[in-house]
Amino acid sequence: MFESMADGVIVTDEHGEVSLVNPAARRLLGLEQEGPVDAKYLKESRGFYPFDLASDKVGGITEEVKVGDKFLHSSVSPIIGTGGKRMGVVVVLRDMSTWKDLGKRKEDFVSLVSHELRTPLTSIAGALDIVLNEYAGGVTDKQRRYLALARDSCSKLNVIIDDLLDVARLEQGNMALQLRPLSLDQLARDSVERFRAKAVSKRVALSFSAQRSGIRIIGDIDRLSQVMNNLLSNSIKFTPEGGRIEVDVFGPGVAHAHVGVSVWNNGDPIPEGDRERVFDKFEQVQATSTRRVGGTGLGLAISRSIVEQHGGKIWVENAPVGAKFVFTLPAAAESTDDEVVSADASLPAVSPPTTQDDSSVHGRLVLVVDDDRYSAYILKGILMGMGHKVLVAHDTYEALAIAREQRPELITVDVLMPGVDGLALVEILKHDPETRKTAVVIVSAATDREQAIAAGADVYVQKPVDVDLFRETVTRLLAEGGRGTQVKVLVVDDDSDIRMITREVLEKAGYVVREAQDGETALFEAKRFRPDLVLLDMMMPELDGFQTAKRFRSEREGALTPVIFVSARGQTADKVRAFKLGADDYLVKPFDSAELVARVEKALSRRERELAASPTTMLPGAGAIEAEIERRLASEGNHAFCYLDLDNLKAFNDYYGYAKADGIVKQTGDIVREVVTREGGATDFIGHIAGDDFVFITTAENADRVCTTICRTFDRLVPLYYNKADRERGYIETLDRYGQLRRFPIMSVSVAALTTRGARVRTYAELAAVAAEAKKLAKSIEGSSYVRDGEAVFPEQRVATGSS
Repeated sequence: MFESMADGVIVTDEHGEVSLVNPAARRLLGLEQEGPVDAKYLKESRGFYPFDLASDKVGGITEEVKVGDKFLHSSVSPIIGTGGKRMGVVVVLRDMSTWKDLGKRKEDFVSLVSHELRTPLTSIAGALDIVLNEYAGGVTDKQRRYLALARDSCSKLNVIIDDLLDVARLEQGNMALQLRPLSLDQLARDSVERFRAKAVSKRVALSFSAQRSGIRIIGDIDRLSQVMNNLLSNSIKFTPEGGRIEVDVFGPGVAHAHVGVSVWNNGDPIPEGDRERVFDKFEQVQATSTRRVGGTGLGLAISRSIVEQHGGKIWVENAPVGAKFVFTLPAAAESTDDEVVSADASLPAVSPPTTQDDSSVHGRLVLVVDDDRYSAYILKGILMGMGHKVLVAHDTYEALAIAREQRPELITVDVLMPGVDGLALVEILKHDPETRKTAVVIVSAATDREQAIAAGADVYVQKPVDVDLFRETVTRLLAEGGRGTQVKVLVVDDDSDIRMITREVLEKAGYVVREAQDGETALFEAKRFRPDLVLLDMMMPELDGFQTAKRFRSEREGALTPVIFVSARGQTADKVRAFKLGADDYLVKPFDSAELVARVEKALSRRERELAASPTTMLPGAGAIEAEIERRLASEGNHAFCYLDLDNLKAFNDYYGYAKADGIVKQTGDIVREVVTREGGATDFIGHIAGDDFVFITTAENADRVCTTICRTFDRLVPLYYNKADRERGYIETLDRYGQLRRFPIMSVSVAALTTRGARVRTYAELAAVAAEAKKLAKSIEGSSYVRDGEAVFPEQRVATGSS
């Protein structure tokens, strides 16, 4: 069947290697009809490698490609096997060269007809002007009305012809731009004033604002005015009498290299499904469900082409009311003078730097979270220029709702937002099972890098962003995230050749690899990359492998991550020292590539077995807790033994599911770990008994500060795990353990602390019994609570009222 198909078919296996190429595909790609074909050959000899476009999330992708002298329509789809696992990719090719030729002939015909119509139309308009001006004699009022109607129709026909010619020029790439430095805010202001009278006649309020004056760009003033005229003309058409139109010019802000314009009206909204279609030729937006507003349907298509020729992007932005169009453009350099840049050249579109993996990360879904809508629009324009679909959210609650429903592959987050800040949002995103695999980039001017990485961000980008670096970061994160559940390995070596060879060996084995050239870089990279395994060179300048391993192991991210030392030194003393520092293996240079892969696989397999028996939070378990408490009791020091329990977790688990409840348990572990580390002492201990029961040990002096901070942090973060309706209502309704429907409040935390001064106990069992009574008291207090030695400390001024 495949052999006889007219369409070309290429099939790959799960490793991306070509397993089937039918004769039609060989003919379309100009390949020999016999002999093997692999993915590398297609990429290097034909520039054809669409297989990475297929994503389990995105599904089928279609695109038009040119291979040799042929224009091919390519449809790329994943082959999904049992369990939802991708088993390969199928590509279907169809020759579109004939259709392309017909399309060109049609465009040539439209251009020819338009030119031919212009001459007689000019004569008709001229003759009508002569009669209307009474150069040929007087006319009656009735005759003047009819002549004016005819003259107005000539003007409309002339506009249609201009639009048709513009479309033909744009499609053929023949539209010349007169590029010069200009003020975008002045251009937009002038356009608004031209439409002022038209707006007044319809009783429409037309307002203009600019973030600042003198927003400079390089562009064609006539063509960009044409874009503004199209947007304003459409806005007046679609805005009801007595309505509003607002024009805003913004930037440069979040990125100095980009500025933008938004045009909003409070008329009918554009349905989400039509927001791309309105930019197609001859498409029109319905003013209502039953009426269309007149026009050729070419204005927005021409506007998009003009904006993109200037290196920008234009789109319909989601608005609570009405319709909003936004376009962004590259900003001009500050030193640009006022002379013409080019008389007949097009301004090339701004595009991200080309990398080997770029083709695999086009068309991804990205969410931009920023309470400043102008910053969000500029970032959206940059990301759209990279070929991605972009959504925007302006607060934490909206961002969580979109992230959980739409499942974007990457989210950019500003930290300074009203209400719940961006760092809290990142913590939720990285613990919630619906979003924890999403790459997160913090884009902010307020937070330091360490805070951002500690919150769970993959990357921190400083505002104003370096656009090229931002694009490279996004491309890298999407490429790594697009590889699904592949294992991540960090290779640390000061020898670039060793890093390159190791990387190539491991990537060929299916691992995602990132490099670091020294110890300090490795420690920072480990925080944001979160490797599953580290290959660590021993002999490095300044911070050697031993020092790097010691610091890495002291961080919570590296506590259970396998580390394999790689060194040219094979002495027993070096190996013993490495193993004492927590090394999982020791590999002596030079090493065989097969041995390297085998040792990596063995270390990862051993880690999997260990983690399968470890607590969810990767904290010490019940046995370690008992031993630590017994040791502290025997030392007779000034200790505070703190027991933490979650309230209403079972109801949450029944209502939202195990995965969400597991996310909250992990979140709680991270809250305790972070607060104890920040507010406690160097010798404090944290353990996870099981389920939602935690134990931590601090000093009596630090206990109040640590425990109250945990309660406040929990109350700030955990409500975000509830959907909006439940969060605002303050409870969920589900069955209790007896099968009765009950209301359960938003989850809270109960903490009971027993100090060695307040609790006279000698053994672990005695302490556990006293702690059980103390927890009952804490749980009898509504909401999150902290009780120390039988006295309620948090919340202040609240009294225990009975058992819950």
